[in-house]
Amino acid sequence: MNSTWTGLSISSRGLYASSAALLVTSNNISNVNTEGYSRQEVKQVAVTPAAIYNGKYIIGAGAEVEAVMRVRSFRLDQKYWQNNSSLGEIQAKADRLTEVETAFGETEDISAFTTAINNFSSALEDLSTDPSGSSSRVALQQAGVELCEYLNSTSATLTQLREDSNSEVKITVEQINSYAKQIAALNEQIRVSAAGGASANDLEDQRTLLIDKLSGLVDVNVTQTAVGKLADGSDDMVLSITVNGETLVNNGMARNLECYEITDGSNQDGMYGIRWQDTGTSFTPDSGELKAYLDLRDGTGEGSAYKGIPYYINQLNQFAQTLAKAFNEGIFADGTSYYSGHAGGVGLDGSTGTRFFSYDGLSTADLLAGGTDTTGIYANITAANISLSAEVLADVDTIAAASAAGGAENSENLRDLIDLLADSKMFNTGTPLEFMNSIIATVGTGSEYMQTMASKQSSLVNTIDTRRASISGVSTNEETANLTKYQEAYNASAIMVSTWSEIYATTINMVSSD
Repeated sequence: MNSTWTGLSISSRGLYASSAALLVTSNNISNVNTEGYSRQEVKQVAVTPAAIYNGKYIIGAGAEVEAVMRVRSFRLDQKYWQNNSSLGEIQAKADRLTEVETAFGETEDISAFTTAINNFSSALEDLSTDPSGSSSRVALQQAGVELCEYLNSTSATLTQLREDSNSEVKITVEQINSYAKQIAALNEQIRVSAAGGASANDLEDQRTLLIDKLSGLVDVNVTQTAVGKLADGSDDMVLSITVNGETLVNNGMARNLECYEITDGSNQDGMYGIRWQDTGTSFTPDSGELKAYLDLRDGTGEGSAYKGIPYYINQLNQFAQTLAKAFNEGIFADGTSYYSGHAGGVGLDGSTGTRFFSYDGLSTADLLAGGTDTTGIYANITAANISLSAEVLADVDTIAAASAAGGAENSENLRDLIDLLADSKMFNTGTPLEFMNSIIATVGTGSEYMQTMASKQSSLVNTIDTRRASISGVSTNEETANLTKYQEAYNASAIMVSTWSEIYATTINMVSSD
């Protein structure tokens, strides 16, 4: 037999259920622009039928709110994290290669190296027509200084970019540790909330947002595992994050990565290495910004290695050494002597044996004292330190234009040096201009490729994120429709409460009148 007040009870439950739905709708609308917020919805169920009418029919007992659900697709989240790691790596490389390209002084209108080498060649040509002219000699000296300064400046910028990448490694590791620690803390809070029957939707949103950011830094594999049952019968879920198969976060526990200074004498000496703090095991990421910074910092281009900043520094060094040795000694990259070089000529002051290029402004004697053979001597020259020799810097009359002493108008040695600069055998693969252009073309092609890949990967990630938003994001149109729906349901329940109140009043009056 149903209770006398069943109607009022059912109507009241309708009021409560509609009221809760209106509150959730209001909360969704309020958070329409909140980063990481996931749309919530009310899970409303019919109350177990208990009212029996006339001993025969079962009448429902109304409705109640069973839960406030967070609308989310874990599968799409995993897909986003996987692709976001690739985007982080590609975008970081694209950005940094653009800076490398700029370091070479390349713009759409100006090629800094082409300008420098052409000015040097023109100065040689000018001097060859007036070998005793002071102004022509000064012009060649200045053009040589500018060519060296181009190499010095480019090398310094590349070295700084490598240092920047090394700093980014440390900063990124610290960010990874911070995110892991925050995610572990949220894991703990979420489990405590769930065990107590409280909603953890907002905490789960915060955790997802942190994983989004973490995935851009390093490749992550996120899993959720049921480890038991909660008091309300739902699964007790534990979230774990692994990186390269190693656990980074497991429920409330987070492991730390640490940076240490490499001191093994390799080309990474003085740079940061990465290892797990608790085991000391070396750590190497598969993707993400961290991998990009390591590749850019360490990539030598040897074998299958990535062509990072060291590759371009090495190419510049090879250029400086080969140019200096060829111009000074007439010896090309293949080790063969094709010309007598600047050292084989005679200056206006009668000097001979003078080297035009040196390093750190050293004299010819000091340059030659730097090694036991030609290879050893010129191994001291790099793009960072190449300069004119102390003699040429101090006195332009030491520039060896002539092929013989006393030949003030003899420019035969200069003609050889002009031919030398245009000789495709100098670098085995071409002239100085062709060799340097191949380096610049390599970085330009690499930069353009990364820009294209970044655009494609960004489009893919945005597409996945849009699909996530279509499920989890708040639609003001949809919420406005819900607002109308739940408001009408609330009003109808209110009318029912009023109707039942009148019915009960009539019933009570009838009983009282008896």
